[in-house]
Amino acid sequence: MFCPECGTNNDDHAAFCCNCGTPLQPLESQTAPGFQNTTGFQNTTVSQNASVSLGKEKQGLTTGDKLLLAELAIAVLSVIIFIVVYQTQLGAKNVAQKYAEAVFDRDWNTVYDKLYIEDSSEFLTKEAFITAQQMNTPEEKQRVRIKSVKKIIGGFSSQAYRVSYRTEDYSDAMTIELKRCGLLWKIETDEYFSKNYMVTVPAGANVMVDKIDITKELKPSTKKDGYDTYTVPLLFGSTHYIELGGDELEDYAQCLTFIYTKGDDTENVTASIVNAPYNEKTIKKVMKQAAKDLEEILNAASENTPFSEADVFKEVDPARTGDIGSSYNDLRDYVFGNADSSYALTKYQLTNGETTGYMNPYEHVIQVDIKGNYKYENASLSYDGSHTTTDKGDGTCTHTLQYMNVDGEWTLFGMDLDMGGVY
Repeated sequence: MFCPECGTNNDDHAAFCCNCGTPLQPLESQTAPGFQNTTGFQNTTVSQNASVSLGKEKQGLTTGDKLLLAELAIAVLSVIIFIVVYQTQLGAKNVAQKYAEAVFDRDWNTVYDKLYIEDSSEFLTKEAFITAQQMNTPEEKQRVRIKSVKKIIGGFSSQAYRVSYRTEDYSDAMTIELKRCGLLWKIETDEYFSKNYMVTVPAGANVMVDKIDITKELKPSTKKDGYDTYTVPLLFGSTHYIELGGDELEDYAQCLTFIYTKGDDTENVTASIVNAPYNEKTIKKVMKQAAKDLEEILNAASENTPFSEADVFKEVDPARTGDIGSSYNDLRDYVFGNADSSYALTKYQLTNGETTGYMNPYEHVIQVDIKGNYKYENASLSYDGSHTTTDKGDGTCTHTLQYMNVDGEWTLFGMDLDMGGVY
């Protein structure tokens, strides 16, 4: 059965057109009077309502269809708006321009937001960045007019733009590289970073770099000669505010600017050594230890105790045993006469000892001077061995001992014993 509206061929028993939905209501066929079918085709069936069916209009959209079309239109419009906004606000060109404007305006908050920062360390927070820039950059803003922003190269994942600008005195340009991070573009630059920032401080000190406690985050990379060296892999800026403290140190602060060094495989930013003074409590503790150690050293030498067996030298740093051992052996062998059978120091007494402790200005050690009065007696055998001569004397002397902090313990670093009046 053919649809009278659109001409589509439908099933003979269909109630509605499968294409346009027009009702199909076939009735009993009528043959016009006096008409003889000579064509060989069946009589044409004509509906009594043919005139009505042929003139019937097409059905309109349902409410659901209209809602669906409206939602589709809104979705398309939203996509168009998003694309326009993205290109004008979040596109690579606009990000490059906004970044340049923020740099010239010293707007470090905006600059940080536009940087690509892969590491999430505490040293790379926005607060640390702003602090570093305030210390590293002149406060005065530049009066700059951006003339043009032109794309140099790039594709979907990375792009580069050349930003031309004019100051009051000259024209110049800067190249800005960008990296796609999801839907956002970020500035990719090493300009603000310091790699392998090294700071050397007194052993055992608590160290703050730009208000960040690095002793909680890191362990010393090296420990040597009373100093701990910390290496921060990555942080902002070249000038940093270093604060030292701890149970044994006076509170101390200093601004330091890096020294750039480049090795075969590494790039280092090395800060100057920070020498904070030890506090009075620590110096007094070391002074007390020095008085006790001097007594033990003199007793060990008088008893001819080998250096390696004397308890007072057990904790000496291996790097210092050569110098200290040589001084001790001279004391034991020659002053006390253990290497000479014809001489012996039979008595040595130190009285009225006055102990003074202070920081050595050349090495980060505590130096203790022990001044006092001494009395001595010695005995010398004559050349022919026939008799012994006794000698007595007194005088003043100053014994000096130096101490270094090694893993929290104060160990002997050096000694200079004033025995000239005796031997």
